[in-house]
Amino acid sequence: MISLSAFSTALIRSLLLAVGYFSFGYLALMQAIAPGLATAVFPSIGIAIAATLLWGYSMLFGAFIGSFVLVFSIGDWPDSSLWQEQLRHCFSMAAITVLTVALAVWSVRRFADFHTALTHERSIIGLFILAGPVACLVSSGLSTAVLLQGNLLSVDNIQQNWLTWWIGDMLGVMIFLPLTFMLFARPRALWRSRWLTVGLPLLVCAVLVIALSIRARFQYQDSQQQRFFDQADQINATLQFRVSKVLQKMQSLERLFATQPEITEAMFQQFLRNYPWQESGVLYFDWVEQVSHARRLELESEFPFLEYATPGVRPAALRPNYSIIRYMASAAGDRHLIGLDLSAEAKRKEAMDYARDLGDISMTAPVKLVNGDDAVLFFIPVYQHGTEPKTLAERRQQLRGFVCGIFSTKVLIQTSLSQYDNSEFQLQIKDLGTGDFYYGTPVASSGASWLNWVNFWSYAGRTMELQLVPGPKILAASSGHQSWYVLSGGLVLCSLLGIFLLVLTGRSARIEHLIAQRTKELSSILDNAVESIIIVDQQGIIERVNKETSLLFGYTMPALLRQPVSKLLAYLPEHKNHQLLQPLTIDQLNLWVGHTVEITGLSEEGQQIPLEMGLSRVDVADKHLYTLMLHDLRERKKIDRMKSEFISTVSHELRTPLTSINGSLGLLAGGVVGELPPQAQQLVQIAKTNTDRLARLVNDILDIEKLEFGQLKLQPSEVEVLALLQEAKEQNQAYADKYLVRLDLVVPSDTKPVYLYQDKFRLLQILSNLISNAIKFSPIHSVVTLSYQLTQQQLVIQVTDQGAGIAESFRSKIFQKFAQADSSDSRSNQGSGLGLNISKTLVEMMQGSIDFESELGKGTCFSLTFPYYPQFNRHEKTQRPE
Repeated sequence: MISLSAFSTALIRSLLLAVGYFSFGYLALMQAIAPGLATAVFPSIGIAIAATLLWGYSMLFGAFIGSFVLVFSIGDWPDSSLWQEQLRHCFSMAAITVLTVALAVWSVRRFADFHTALTHERSIIGLFILAGPVACLVSSGLSTAVLLQGNLLSVDNIQQNWLTWWIGDMLGVMIFLPLTFMLFARPRALWRSRWLTVGLPLLVCAVLVIALSIRARFQYQDSQQQRFFDQADQINATLQFRVSKVLQKMQSLERLFATQPEITEAMFQQFLRNYPWQESGVLYFDWVEQVSHARRLELESEFPFLEYATPGVRPAALRPNYSIIRYMASAAGDRHLIGLDLSAEAKRKEAMDYARDLGDISMTAPVKLVNGDDAVLFFIPVYQHGTEPKTLAERRQQLRGFVCGIFSTKVLIQTSLSQYDNSEFQLQIKDLGTGDFYYGTPVASSGASWLNWVNFWSYAGRTMELQLVPGPKILAASSGHQSWYVLSGGLVLCSLLGIFLLVLTGRSARIEHLIAQRTKELSSILDNAVESIIIVDQQGIIERVNKETSLLFGYTMPALLRQPVSKLLAYLPEHKNHQLLQPLTIDQLNLWVGHTVEITGLSEEGQQIPLEMGLSRVDVADKHLYTLMLHDLRERKKIDRMKSEFISTVSHELRTPLTSINGSLGLLAGGVVGELPPQAQQLVQIAKTNTDRLARLVNDILDIEKLEFGQLKLQPSEVEVLALLQEAKEQNQAYADKYLVRLDLVVPSDTKPVYLYQDKFRLLQILSNLISNAIKFSPIHSVVTLSYQLTQQQLVIQVTDQGAGIAESFRSKIFQKFAQADSSDSRSNQGSGLGLNISKTLVEMMQGSIDFESELGKGTCFSLTFPYYPQFNRHEKTQRPE
């Protein structure tokens, strides 16, 4: 049974969830995008899913209450009598919320290996996919259907509403679910640490996206406004230019009447022949003549005097003066309005009086023509004598008539704007004096008032207002959907960032747990290791030691911590001639990483301890750690010393009897005691040969001993290379004859002597080893060649044979002690296997190197390479190197 306290806790949590659902949902829906109730991000659904994952399905009650109240509060119900329909709608929307949350929680627990710590990639990614895009398909699809059924959404807007709803719910889950977890999920230490690594970046990113979307919207509006206003300025300039082009023709007519006292109708028509009527927007050009009443009777014999009527025209009333159309020209050649008194209509008379009194062009307010078309008339006064009088009275008295241009405003403006996209704007031109429109009609507010362009144009006695408002194309481009796309896209990136940071922090938490576990294991291993282990940081300071280290050096473990490693370890530099130990430095550690070296330990009592050190480096976080594995060599050194003493004693003890035996056998073979029988002679010779072998072996062992203990000292002197090779050839000639092998010395074309400053005896020993090996492994009647050459300040001495060659697999072993390349060859067993090892050590002591090239079946070439300094040649300078 559920306890009362547990029930109370669940109820309180459900009510708090209902309050949170309503509050965050209400704030989000204040930014809802029409149509419908969809918003760019809906936090409530993410909060509800998070609460249900943390505290169980009892939280669905809180989600239902919060959703019900939210839908009810934002509903715009036109008829309160339909309260049952209202409640049914609220219940449906709340049920959809509960279904979405329940499906999300069930699928996450069933398929995503959900755990509130969220430390595994599978659980994190599974959570956001199942609770986000998948579960939100239910809420967006069913909610759109409910809105459609309740006539709250039109069929045309289904797709837009569904997409907006789905994205808004999905972003609500992906952004606010992890934020809710950071407030309430366990383990608290992990989620508190994620506030800085996940929560703060997620919130900052969301705020920046919102700010950038607002800024982008304003920038887009500014660019749209600038583009629209630039186009409006071009349209304004185009209209003024087109009007000025027509007025130029009128001014030409005015000059014609001003310079010719008598203008006939034929002359008038001839002047306007081939005029582009259609594209200019001009309906008529008229000559409007001032006629007194006295002349009316004279002229009425030619045409009737007319005036405007509504509709059409009628005979003109009697008045002292008339402004009649005497001549008229048009595209169709229409003349039926000749005799029309323009001064009989107030707007036309006002414009003519303005032109007469100022001596300048004038225009009428918008007027209707006889046929009902909208038009505007321009007048240019013509005075007697062809010049403008100076005073107002003279201008009124000497007025001859007017050149009149009648424009169809619709044709003029449409032809002027033919190069523009009319779907982008609506144009209206209004006369501010009368309030009438030259073009267009009053336009309702477009919802983009920042795009409205207004300009005032004072011209020819009239003040006009030009206004451009955006058309459907511009309004569609500047609607709020573009900023919503930017905002939604940015929030999607924010949510992906949150998921990525959750994955990283989860992996980091797992690694930290694993490190803690492994640290315990390694500590156990470290403390129980039988070898000394020291961990040093990148400054050479000891961070950790084990018990064996304390036993080895005599210090207590705490006394060694944070001490320099040089307190315990020192080394003998190879390039120094003296034997002073140098403290171990971090630079030396870097050189020895990955290698095993011998080093000297310093105990607390000052005793030197021979050690073998294995060194490795580990990169941890932002520093390097060095692990030193130390093996005590005192027992091994003791055994090696005993072995060396034994070998030395045996070798020295063997040398004396061997010398005597060898000498006695030589005397016997030489016939000192008389000629021996052939069989005895053969036995003596065999004994002599093997005694020589044993003597060479003893000598090689003694050399190895001296080299290992540094007791062999070189005695360098000037050595002429060619003479050295000749001497080596002579020393080994008998040995070559024994094996029927020919020794050749190749002398370079440059016969200038070449000198080395090296130990001649040891050079001959090295060459003898190489030559004897070449002879032993050469077939009979083959050639062993000695040569030398200078290349790039180096002297290279080569010994080349025509033997079977050396396998590549034996290259790494050939210079080791007691190495034998081919035990199947009967002659290869006659050597000790020490000659090449001794030779390599001697060459390196001379600062040189030894190497070989070989091809199976074709022979081998051993090369000795020494640095060559021309300044030490006796023919140039006799100074020797220090």
